Amino acid sequence: MHSLIKRLTLFLAGALLAAGPALAHETVVKPGAETAVPGKALPFGVHSAHVFIESEELEAAPDVKAFVLEGGKLAEVALKANEKGLTYDGQAVFAKPGTGIVYVHRLPQVWSLTPEGMKKGTKKELPGATKSNRYEKFAKGLVAVGGETAGFDALVGARLELVPLIDPAKAKVGEDLPVKVLLDGQPMPATVLATYDGFTKNPNTYAYYTETDDSGVAKVRLTHAGLWLVRTEAKAVPADGSADQEVLRSTLTFFVK
Repeated sequence: MHSLIKRLTLFLAGALLAAGPALAHETVVKPGAETAVPGKALPFGVHSAHVFIESEELEAAPDVKAFVLEGGKLAEVALKANEKGLTYDGQAVFAKPGTGIVYVHRLPQVWSLTPEGMKKGTKKELPGATKSNRYEKFAKGLVAVGGETAGFDALVGARLELVPLIDPAKAKVGEDLPVKVLLDGQPMPATVLATYDGFTKNPNTYAYYTETDDSGVAKVRLTHAGLWLVRTEAKAVPADGSADQEVLRSTLTFFVK
């Protein structure tokens, strides 16, 4: 009986950690508009959501960093906590016409399974903890600046990055949008999920499921106009031994006419 209970406990612990990535909030960039004027501020929000796209919590402020990509370089953007909307809000300014890219990095956090449940911290920091995952999140939001969209496929250098292979601003409802998954700059086969803003209020529910080919390219069927969210995930064992498993997650948002 003791052996059975022990095996059941280990099974439940593993199941809880495995479910963690699926149940955790997604980090998402939600632009305030689909177009921007060069030199003028475009508001955006950083959402942490189960329901897409409605933020449900404020992450720890030091762990959330936002940037705009200009001339191939990242420039940090100040964020302000919106306690009512549970978002971090910022103003993106793009100097030149083309696709404006807002990039958000949710820095790594380690969560461990303790006798009292999942807690933030390493196994060394939490006595009795048995398993640990390190979560790191990346998000990009695309907007058209000055009526132009060149640079839609520019890389921000995220460890896990989603890159559209055709211009989302020119894609139409009913078409497929090819998206490449890059892990540390290299194509990676992966599962890709997608949905559009307002599809459902059911948590962790997407409108579309697909898988990449061997070259890391997935085709997402665009079934609705509006703001779209594409999401993927990668898992590995951290080289530094800081956790039992590393979970990287990435989202891409863009508008479809």
